[in-house]
Amino acid sequence: MSIAYLTTQAVRRAAAVFALAAVATAAACGGSSNAGTTDPVPPIPPGPPAATATVAATPSLAFTPNTVTIAVGGTVTMDFGSVAHNVFFDNAPAGAPANITAATSDKSMTLTFNQAGTFEYNCHIHPGMRGTVVVK
Repeated sequence: MSIAYLTTQAVRRAAAVFALAAVATAAACGGSSNAGTTDPVPPIPPGPPAATATVAATPSLAFTPNTVTIAVGGTVTMDFGSVAHNVFFDNAPAGAPANITAATSDKSMTLTFNQAGTFEYNCHIHPGMRGTVVVK
């Protein structure tokens, strides 16, 4: 019986030593002092918007990428593949380029955006096919 008592007592002591070591380690690692550390590098601010972007009007009936951001005076090249699409800026927002009204395939056309704003467009041939040009 004394062997069992010593074994239990030894286990309790080992557990206490282990717990004390864990607390000491956590305290040493979690201090609030900044000594010996460097401040984190601040994030790099985004650069100016691109001057050009290309949007593919795909056979899967999507404009890819769906949203592009360009600078004022920048251009977006609409790259029409084998399936015919058109591009309409419904409600003719101020600063929007002219619509591409013809069903267009296997051709690229460039649109110039001279005014800041968000310009949403769609394909009238394929309802639900939409995209956005953000001009900053």
